[in-house]
Amino acid sequence: MHRRRFTFGLIGAALLTPALGLAQPRRVRIGVLSSATRGTAGPFGAFFKALAAAGWVEGRNLVIDWRFANGNLARHEPLAMELVALNPDIIFAPTQPGATATMNATKTIPIVFALVQEPVLTGLADSLARPGKNATGMLSINKDILGKRIELLREVVPTAKRIAMLYQPDFDLNVRQVELGEQVLGSLDLTALRVGIGNPDSFDAAFGALAQARPDGVLVIENPSVFANRADIVKRMAVARLPAMYGFQPFTLDGGLMSYSIDFADQFRRAAGFADRILRGAKPGDLPIEQPVRLQLTVNLKTAKALGVEFPQSVLLRADQVIE
Repeated sequence: MHRRRFTFGLIGAALLTPALGLAQPRRVRIGVLSSATRGTAGPFGAFFKALAAAGWVEGRNLVIDWRFANGNLARHEPLAMELVALNPDIIFAPTQPGATATMNATKTIPIVFALVQEPVLTGLADSLARPGKNATGMLSINKDILGKRIELLREVVPTAKRIAMLYQPDFDLNVRQVELGEQVLGSLDLTALRVGIGNPDSFDAAFGALAQARPDGVLVIENPSVFANRADIVKRMAVARLPAMYGFQPFTLDGGLMSYSIDFADQFRRAAGFADRILRGAKPGDLPIEQPVRLQLTVNLKTAKALGVEFPQSVLLRADQVIE
């Protein structure tokens, strides 16, 4: 069942240019750099459906070149170079690793992103209000979201004393999120534990470390590897019988306990608005980067029962989606 949505920030005017009444758009090429696999690539359908509504239709006036990093950070750079070599009109690189790799490969081809955490700090933009370079799009999180995830996890496991954070040590943004998480956990008198994870060949060691540490709960810090391999992560968490909070809703849909995250489909639809405006002549450096509008709390009652966890009524009443 669906509950009311939580929103924050200002809801701007719709970005998409109405297709009706406009001349037929010219033929264009879009390169797509997905951090995930083809089967777990996220809501790209929402992006291309929104583009089609604006008049850009694959097979008619739109050519799409796909590249998939399969959750591997090191794959982003060579794939970005491959796309740049094709000289597309625009590159849609939704994630922070994808957008950063693409900007490293080109300073002229426009880049649109949808799930970037820190565009200014990582050099993608001069500022949120005026990016000033060849990239723009949507932010994925802010500092308040991580704190909210920790608070929700504590509500579900009120006796928790030790919380593990599963993160990728060689991903700078994950490291900064963990440092922020440690501050929040410390303010709540909770002990923080760091557990590193990377590509699938590191999963056994990571879950071995979790088994040895036996935390009361786990905060899974989102990164391309865990997202691309989320079915495996969720299965291992169930075997370990650990209550976990995830940063992306698809984890909960795939059997994870709970997630508090942005609305992926909404982010990708709004990113399509940036792409449409750029394809019609706007400069990415002139288009302000936007905050997420919708946040979703999703809980899985079936998983809670299997773990022996009971969601308090206060959490259920705030949930946007309850999986039974």
